Amino acid sequence: MFLSYVNETSNFPFSVALVIVAILAVIEGVGLMIGAGIFGFLDGLLPDIDLDVDAPDMTAPSIGGQFLTWLRIGRVPVIFSLIVFLVAFGLIGFFIQGVVGAIFGAPLPALIACIPTFVVCMPVLSVGNVVLGAIMPRDETSAVSRDSLIGKLATITGGEARKAYPAQGKVKDQHNQTHYILIEPDMANDVFPQGESVLLVRRRKSIYFAIRNESNGLID
Repeated sequence: MFLSYVNETSNFPFSVALVIVAILAVIEGVGLMIGAGIFGFLDGLLPDIDLDVDAPDMTAPSIGGQFLTWLRIGRVPVIFSLIVFLVAFGLIGFFIQGVVGAIFGAPLPALIACIPTFVVCMPVLSVGNVVLGAIMPRDETSAVSRDSLIGKLATITGGEARKAYPAQGKVKDQHNQTHYILIEPDMANDVFPQGESVLLVRRRKSIYFAIRNESNGLID
C-alpha cells in the first residue's frame, strides 16, 4: 500500500526528491569504500556561495541576501544543505498530500502541492543547517571566499589530475579548515598523481589550477 501511495502521480515530485537522496547516499557509500568521498567532490561542482552568515552586512541589506542568511546557507557544504532540503521536501510533501487526501478525499495536483511544501521546507532547511553546522567538524564547515584559497598548497586526494581532467583535492584555508576542490594542472604537460602537493595559482568557476610545489620551504 505504501509503495502504491509513493508511486501516485500526485506524489511524483516528492518521490523523486527522496530517490535523489538515496542515490547520493549509495554513491557516497561506494566512494568511502574506495577511499574517496563524493560529497566534497560534488560540493566543489556547485556554484560559489560566499556568505558571512555570522555577521551579515546590514548596512546595505537586500531581500535575497537576508533570505540566504536566514536559511544559514554557508554554515555547511552546499551539498549537505541540498540533502536537507530534498529530505524535507519529500517527507513534508507526502505528509501534506496525505492530510489533504484524508480531508477532501483526493490529494492536490503535484505542481500545486509543491508550493506549500516548498514554503514549509524553508524553516526546516534553516534549522537543519544550524544543527549540522553545530555537530559537523569545523574543517567541513568553512564559508570563506573561494578566491582566498589561491596561493595555498593543496593535496590531490582522488584520481589523477591532467589538463582538462581535474581531480579532487583538499586545501586548508587561513583558519586551518579543510576544503575539497577540483584541481587541474596549470601547465598543459603536468600530471598530478594522488597524494602530490601542488600550489594553487588561479581559479575558473569551480576549477582550481595548480603548479608543482617545487619549494621545500612551502608547507601545508
